[in-house]
Amino acid sequence: LIGLAVPGRKKRAAAWVASLVFAASYVPLMGKFLPYLLGERAPRWNPDATAAWLGLKMENQRCDLFRAVLEGVTLNLNIILESFRKSIPIDELLVVGGGAKGALWCQMMADVYNARIKVPVLLEEATSMGAAVTGGVGVGVFKGFEVIDQMLELNRTVEPNPEAVAAYGPVKEAFEVCYKAMLPVYEYMASHKNV
Repeated sequence: LIGLAVPGRKKRAAAWVASLVFAASYVPLMGKFLPYLLGERAPRWNPDATAAWLGLKMENQRCDLFRAVLEGVTLNLNIILESFRKSIPIDELLVVGGGAKGALWCQMMADVYNARIKVPVLLEEATSMGAAVTGGVGVGVFKGFEVIDQMLELNRTVEPNPEAVAAYGPVKEAFEVCYKAMLPVYEYMASHKNV
């Protein structure tokens, strides 16, 4: 995104990203990107984990890599979600931030998580609103956190596609196999930092 200040460049970049998203929506399920750019925290707790694309072939294109990144992040978050589901039922999630603007990623989350995805109107302001409500509850301005429901306006709800939910079963398994296969590599690389 460096150089977007050049006149017309921002529009060209936006068009390029839009075409990438469009192409990625037709890419078959992959699940072959391990998104550990900063190591991995919960629930794996592996600071030695590093990011990796696995299973790439000559025919892969940018849209394949793009989709693999989205899937890798989503599949990894699913591991955390499944940990929570051991204690409480979760059938819907509220997503915020820039990624929630994209229909492709929201549908992917719905399908991977097998959960309804709710997208609010205010995406970037959600963390500030959450902090304000938390502070308000803390000082007694609000009786409880349910006050957020009065402030929240939904833009859209994305339902999981049953066929895609079923198709992601083997992808989830492959993602886990890929991570476990990389464990000796992570250990080796951590012990040989100068290589």
